[in-house]
Amino acid sequence: MKNQYKIIASIFLLTALFSCSSDLLDKTPKDRLSPSTFYQDETQCTMALMGVYNAIQPNATPTHFYQYEFMSDNGYCQAAWQGSNEIGSWSTNSNSWGPGAKWSMDYAIIVRANEFMQNLATATVTDAVKAQMVAEAKFLRGYAYSDLITYFGDVPLITKAQILSEAFVKRDAKSVVLTQIISDFTDAASALPVSYSKPGRATKGAALAYKAKTLLYNQKWAEAAQAAKDVMDLKLYDFYPSYSDLFTEAHENNSEVIFDIQYITTTQSQPWPAEPFVLGTWQTSNITADMINSYYMTNGKPITDGTSGYNDQNPYLNRDPRLAATVVLPGSKYGTATFIPASYDEYPCGAKPRKYAEYGIADVNNSSLNTILMRYADICLMRAEALVESGSTAQEVYDLIDKVRARVGMPTVESVEGTGLSQTQLRQIIRHERRVEFCMEGTRYADMLRWKDESLVHDVYGYDKSKLSDPTNPAKWVFSQIKIDTRTFNATKAWLWPVPQGDINVNKNLLPQNPGY
Repeated sequence: MKNQYKIIASIFLLTALFSCSSDLLDKTPKDRLSPSTFYQDETQCTMALMGVYNAIQPNATPTHFYQYEFMSDNGYCQAAWQGSNEIGSWSTNSNSWGPGAKWSMDYAIIVRANEFMQNLATATVTDAVKAQMVAEAKFLRGYAYSDLITYFGDVPLITKAQILSEAFVKRDAKSVVLTQIISDFTDAASALPVSYSKPGRATKGAALAYKAKTLLYNQKWAEAAQAAKDVMDLKLYDFYPSYSDLFTEAHENNSEVIFDIQYITTTQSQPWPAEPFVLGTWQTSNITADMINSYYMTNGKPITDGTSGYNDQNPYLNRDPRLAATVVLPGSKYGTATFIPASYDEYPCGAKPRKYAEYGIADVNNSSLNTILMRYADICLMRAEALVESGSTAQEVYDLIDKVRARVGMPTVESVEGTGLSQTQLRQIIRHERRVEFCMEGTRYADMLRWKDESLVHDVYGYDKSKLSDPTNPAKWVFSQIKIDTRTFNATKAWLWPVPQGDINVNKNLLPQNPGY
C-alpha cells in the first residue's frame, strides 16, 4: 500500500507451503521464511496480510480494468495480443487467456486469505489485532468469490487452507457460494474500522459496499438497497467536487473513494500503466462512437432528440461534461498535443481514453496512480437500482440519480425526463447513468452480464478517420461514422465464461463445463 502499507509480495511466499506429515519433510526451512518462524508480532502479521492484498492487482492484461471496456459496447481493441480482441469479440473459449487469468487471480486471493487466517490463529498478537486482520482477509476472500460467481457461476468454495489430498475440489452451486460471500462481508463489516491513519486497507464501508454490490448482482433487491443505505448512513463518503480530478494522482484518497488499489512508484507501480494505453505505445484502447453518442447534451436530452440542439458536425458542443473528462476526442488536447485521429493507425475508432491517463509523467512505465474499485457514486446508483427493481418508484430514486448528475452540472430527472415515471423508464435512466458515470472504470461488462441484454452486444462503430485528417484546419473535418468490426452474441454460451481447460485437465471434478464451451 502507499506510504506505510507497502505491498511486499515476496513475504507471502511463506504461506504457500503444503502441510506434510513426513518427519523428513516437516523441517523448518533454513533459507526462507516459514509460518512457524514468522507471524511472531503484529509487524510480521501485517506484512503477511499485505501479501493477500497484493493479489488483487491485475495478474495479466485480461484482468486489467481496461480490458472489460473492450468486452463491452464502450470500447474496442483491434490487437489480438494477450487476448484483447478475442474477449472483445465474444469469441472466448476454454483455452483463452482471459478466463484463465481471472480464475487464477481470484483463487490466488482466496488461497492466500485462507492460509493467512490459518497462520494468524496461532500468531503472538492480541485478539483485537487478530479480529481486525481476519476481517480484512474475509473481505478479500468475499471480493474474489463475488467476482468468480459473476463470471463463472458455480465455482469451488474453499474456506480453509488445503493439504494436497484436498486439492481435487468440485464446483459448488452459485447460491451456496453467495451465502458464504455475504457471510464474509457481514463478518468483515462488523469488525473493520471505519478508517485508518493511512489509506488502502479494507474498511467497514468497503465491506458494506461490496455486500451491496454482490446482493444487487444476484437480484437480492431489498437486501442490496439496505446494504447501500448502510454505507450512506456511515456519513463518511460524498461526491468529490471535480469529476475529472477523481482519476488523477494529485486528488487520490478523497472522500468519494471507498476502496482502491494503491500503487507506489518503483516499489509497486502499476503493472499496466495508463499512459501507454492512451498514447499508442500499446495498441489497445479505443472508445466506440456508440459510447460517445450515449452522452447527453447539457440540457439533459439525448442527441437523438430533435430538440436537443445537437449538431453532428460540431458534435462535442454542449455535451455532458463527463464526455470530455473521459474521452480524448478528435481535435482535443491531451497534454500539450492535439489528437488527430488519422495520424494513429492503432485508433481505428478515432477516439481514446482520457480517464486515468497520466500525461507528461517522466517515466510512462512507472505510474503510481491508484485504481479506484469502489466509489460513492456507485453506492447511490446501486441503491437506486435496487429500489426500482424491488418495485419502488419513490422520490428517493430520483434524488439518488439527481445527486450523481448534480456533481457535473447535469439537470435533474424531474426537469427533463419528468415525474411519475414507470419502473421501466427509471430502469433505463439508471442504466444510462451507470454507463456515462463509470465509462473506462471496468464496470460495464459486468453490468451487461447481469442485465442479460443481448442488444448491448452489437457491431463496433467509430469515426471515418480519413475525413478527420487535416491537422492544420480541423474546421474542414467531416464527422461521419463507419463500421469497424462485427460482434455477435452466442446465445449457446449464455452469459458465463468457461472454466479454464487447464484446470479441468488436472481436476475432472470441475466438470461439467459451462454451456457452449
